[in-house]
Amino acid sequence: MLLIASELDVLISLAIAGDYYEGPTCRPVIKDIKDSGNITTPFLYGKSLGHPTLRIDALGKGSFVPNDVSIGGIEQASFILLTGPNMGGKSTLLRQVCMSIILAQIGADVPAESFELSPVDRIFVRMGARDHIITGQSTFLTELSETASVLSSATRHSFVALDELGRGTSTSDGQAIAGSVLQYLVHETDCRGMFSTHYHCLAADFVKEPKVSVCHMACKVGKGLDGVEEVTFLYKLTLGSCPKSYGVNVARLAGIPLSVIQKAMAKSNDFEGIYSNRQRGRSFLKDKEISAIQYLMNVAETWKDGRDSQVVNMSMLREIQQSTLLLLVES
Repeated sequence: MLLIASELDVLISLAIAGDYYEGPTCRPVIKDIKDSGNITTPFLYGKSLGHPTLRIDALGKGSFVPNDVSIGGIEQASFILLTGPNMGGKSTLLRQVCMSIILAQIGADVPAESFELSPVDRIFVRMGARDHIITGQSTFLTELSETASVLSSATRHSFVALDELGRGTSTSDGQAIAGSVLQYLVHETDCRGMFSTHYHCLAADFVKEPKVSVCHMACKVGKGLDGVEEVTFLYKLTLGSCPKSYGVNVARLAGIPLSVIQKAMAKSNDFEGIYSNRQRGRSFLKDKEISAIQYLMNVAETWKDGRDSQVVNMSMLREIQQSTLLLLVES
């Protein structure tokens, strides 16, 4: 009797939830990849995907922006690397995808125009920042312990959502750990997932990785009357990387004094200039390194042809010396 009552409770709750959501809903399509023709990798496709708990009367008409999400499948990236401004909707998008998977696999309607996926065996979410005082675990150790659990337990058919991994330590260490974890999930676990970050260098590292789609939550940037950047959030999933996180804008929204914000903006611009110059310098030196290596290979080939001539060899040595000095001066 209790089992029947609980089943009725679930079914009635699902019916009420379907009426509660005011956007479009659909009956999800779940396909085993064995029965999906040419599709041999796990996939998830959602069109105009909404959020099951956000209503128009809570947000205002037209406030919530639905997004199309495509992960895995034929010639599609299995992971989305998501950048974007603070408060731009990254974490919300991760949550709504995870909730849509759960709704689809319990037989409920999904808040979307269409939703199709291959079965997900487990969902792993690493989100938020907290410590465990009783066990003596810092915020960062807690974060890494949970990440270790994800890496050891996730399978090819799992869905992994990691939100700003590595933020509990220094930028260099955090970025290195975040990049290595993403690399492992993409190539070793080979699962589906989404990875949000404020480490914009990761976008440059993975932009040529076919299994990773670099995206961002779109925004518009303008200047306010106080000279500080004003960011308008568009909440739209867009291809490509966001150039910065616009954290100073959040400080303005939080009511931080204008004098503090202006100093922070100046410092932020200084840091960005230094970083940009370093990146250009590294790129330039890398090009020069390739040029020098190619030149030496050509010289070695010519040297091999003229190895019996001491005059030719001395001439080549002088040419190598002059060319190397020139490359050093230019760099």
